[in-house]
Amino acid sequence: MSSLVAEGLLILAAVLGWRAIRHFDNAFRHSGDEGSSERLIRGIRALIAASACIAFALGIIYGSRATIIIAAVILGEELYETGVVLLALRRKPDERL
Repeated sequence: MSSLVAEGLLILAAVLGWRAIRHFDNAFRHSGDEGSSERLIRGIRALIAASACIAFALGIIYGSRATIIIAAVILGEELYETGVVLLALRRKPDERL
């Protein structure tokens, strides 16, 4: 059962990695557009999630609880940080936080 979960996580990591590449490509191709910064941050978030899925899968395969816990903490912290950056990017200049 654990190998099935690990394989699912690796497939999810591949999908998220592909999504990250698509977001990076769109952000860099249309760098002058208004939403390019948001696309870049979304690409970074997808890349972080893909890396965390790989770390979770490795933790499951090798039976390492520490790897799973560290991956969960890093994933949560990075998603929080990029969420704050997205909030700041979406804020209108006349609004206050």
